[in-house]
Amino acid sequence: MGAPRMNAGSSRQLSVLMLSPQYRPIVGGYERAAERLSGALADVGLRVVVIAERRDRAWPAMERIDGYEVQRLFCLYRRHLHAITSLLSFAGFLLRHGRAFDVWHVHQYGYHAALAVVLGKLLHRPVALKLTNSAAMGIEKAMGSGIAGGILRFLHRQVSACIAISDETRAEAIRFGIPDARIHLIPNGVDGRQFYPASLEQRAAARSALGLDCERLVLYVGRLSPEKNPRGLLDAWTGVDTQARDGALLVLVGDGPDWDQVHARAKTPSLVGAVYLAGKRTDVMTWYQAADLYVISSYNEGLSNAMIEALASGLPVIATSVSGAEHIVAADAGIVVPIGDMVALAGAIQNLLVSAEKRSRLGLNARRVFEEHFSAAMVAGQINSLYRLLRRQSQGEDK
Repeated sequence: MGAPRMNAGSSRQLSVLMLSPQYRPIVGGYERAAERLSGALADVGLRVVVIAERRDRAWPAMERIDGYEVQRLFCLYRRHLHAITSLLSFAGFLLRHGRAFDVWHVHQYGYHAALAVVLGKLLHRPVALKLTNSAAMGIEKAMGSGIAGGILRFLHRQVSACIAISDETRAEAIRFGIPDARIHLIPNGVDGRQFYPASLEQRAAARSALGLDCERLVLYVGRLSPEKNPRGLLDAWTGVDTQARDGALLVLVGDGPDWDQVHARAKTPSLVGAVYLAGKRTDVMTWYQAADLYVISSYNEGLSNAMIEALASGLPVIATSVSGAEHIVAADAGIVVPIGDMVALAGAIQNLLVSAEKRSRLGLNARRVFEEHFSAAMVAGQINSLYRLLRRQSQGEDK
């Protein structure tokens, strides 16, 4: 593998190395967020290189995407060998090429983040760590126990900067022991040119393209996994009054460990014909265009990328009170219910199903929330400012 291309002629151009072990073609919440941020930063003139695992030899070792470079590093994606081979490849890259970058940005806590902290100290490079989730999947829970867990905790507390995507993750970072002065509250961003409110004609066209025949569409996008509570969502859908639900369709886009249970539940007499499981899709934007409202039934979230996509698409959001829900409440962009309360979730869905006027009003507010808090350009500007601060600090300009 060749060395990454340098741009030595531009002393002002900031050069960023993204460490994202999982990356395209792997598609998940933090992977999508890392991909969008990389493209947005390239748009504003930063040099961005992403290093990721090459789990499949069919994946290209290097490619250019939206103005930035992805280098996939060797690993043996096999039990007992995956972690060690991945860490060795990342260590080799950092030792050979790490000094060429002003800032290292880690998108996943764990052993790769700990490695970056150690080598960042050795090579005098600042390391920014983004917290990708909270609660049961937050940073404290991810560290494990015993001596290894203690070492991981110590190293994660040494990061130059911690990027918290919500007030909830910021509070967790403080409790974890990262100094408050190093914690920066910056949410995920979405490109509002890609996700935007659909007209009635565009909505009808999207449904036709997807082969859907319904009067109203309630959408969920995400993993079918216990923390997302998709089975609870089906319970809530069952609890919606049958008259309110007449002509409506609940669509779940995604896959995961709960697929079999969700699939079996969707075949019960009370749900047959009222639920559509779309599986894992790459045309997610079309599903937002086809929808009338978006729903989150999760037990915990770091900050739902799908929720931000829904807000950008001008969809009213019904959510449990997970991280990020405070934006919905503050701007009257949807309805928030207590976590785990599927009766309240059913009532909220029913409330919006029967009122096109309310859906329209909340949808307008949803797009405004997106533009004020979650646009890709705004987030890229905040991250760019943080990087420049870290570069000045590493060069001693603030000392």
